[in-house]
Amino acid sequence: MKIGIQTWGSDGDINPFIALAGGLAAQGHEVTLAITAAERKDYGRYAQRLGFALKPVAYITPDDAATGQIAENLWKIASPLAQVRFIFQDMFEPNVAALYATAQTLCAENELLIGHFVLHPLHLAAERAGRPYVTVSLNHGAIPSRFVPPPMLPNLGPWLNPLLWMLAERLLKRIMLPSVNQLRRQEGRPPLRSCRQVVESPLCNLIAVSPALCAKPADWGGNQQVCGFFALPDNARPWAMPDSLRQFLDAGEPPVYLTFGSMSGIERDPGLISQTTRLLVDAAQAAGCRAIVQARWDSVADIAEDPNIYRIGPVPHSQVFPHCAAVVHHGGAGTTQTASGAGKPQVIVAHIADQYFWADALKRLGVAGRRLDRRSVSGASIGLAIRRTLASPTMALRAASLGRQLAAEDGVANAAAIIARLACDLPQ
Repeated sequence: MKIGIQTWGSDGDINPFIALAGGLAAQGHEVTLAITAAERKDYGRYAQRLGFALKPVAYITPDDAATGQIAENLWKIASPLAQVRFIFQDMFEPNVAALYATAQTLCAENELLIGHFVLHPLHLAAERAGRPYVTVSLNHGAIPSRFVPPPMLPNLGPWLNPLLWMLAERLLKRIMLPSVNQLRRQEGRPPLRSCRQVVESPLCNLIAVSPALCAKPADWGGNQQVCGFFALPDNARPWAMPDSLRQFLDAGEPPVYLTFGSMSGIERDPGLISQTTRLLVDAAQAAGCRAIVQARWDSVADIAEDPNIYRIGPVPHSQVFPHCAAVVHHGGAGTTQTASGAGKPQVIVAHIADQYFWADALKRLGVAGRRLDRRSVSGASIGLAIRRTLASPTMALRAASLGRQLAAEDGVANAAAIIARLACDLPQ
């Protein structure tokens, strides 16, 4: 079957779709993946290794300076709802025309379309072309259920939670639907009344989250399919552990891994990069533990070497986290599930939007403590959280149990099987 896939965003929005494209290609499908990326990276190597076509690769902003400015503006916003508004209106909307043109090409060339849940241009293109369309949710927190409240709101029970969801829907409609319906009017299509008509395909919504983190509520429809995490296979990015890292790991107690992932790379000012790196180094030193600190070290100045801290750049987390005692990170979906799959307790320093959701989910599972906020933390406060985490045998046991559960899952294989069944049911 010819399958067109489209995604948009940072690594956390792109890597799961690369994994899915590779998994579908391995099942014999002819797969094309289109990417609109926040960072200028070489995605062609993934396509070559995993056997899918990659076209086109576009970028959210025209150059690195514009990307840095967007990041700085986003960083200044404290409210998660305001962050969502900024992401949609200032980062997504300027790309709508290009995204729609790409979506139309994908629909013309493929029999089935799969898209990132925010990609309403692909939803519209598939609708106009009469093509079946599947959404992928990387975060289940926006899918209403009477049994759970919207993210960051109190659980008022099955009778009152729907009122909270009505309020959340009303707020999101004000952010999303004006742009959605403007494009639909241009194309002669009737307006949508709900954000759910955009972000959840009634045919099938693949939820790329482990069932351990996303227990399917009884009132979700049959279109909601909890697959498990879409993890990149190791052969997608071959990596050999440096001898220096292996020697560091063998030289003492398992270290704590500290990273802010994509949140570390958004600042264009080397001074701010140094400030972020200094925060992680201070946290490790305050905790009094051996540590691996991931940062953009080539842009860092005036941080002295420490024999208890190993400096590292971006690496496949799945190959390093298992050697660590705990993971300190920003709470991105990918890092959250990779650290959980490695069976490690976690300390979350949330920066934006969905990271607060993941932090709260890990706390409920007992594998992380109270979330920290990037705007108010210090090295001392992160260090204290690390010490408490390392001193909790209960947290370590729960994390190990969660890791065994995730290790037994294969989200990409589950999604590929769902797509195969779906293809059999589609009219020929």
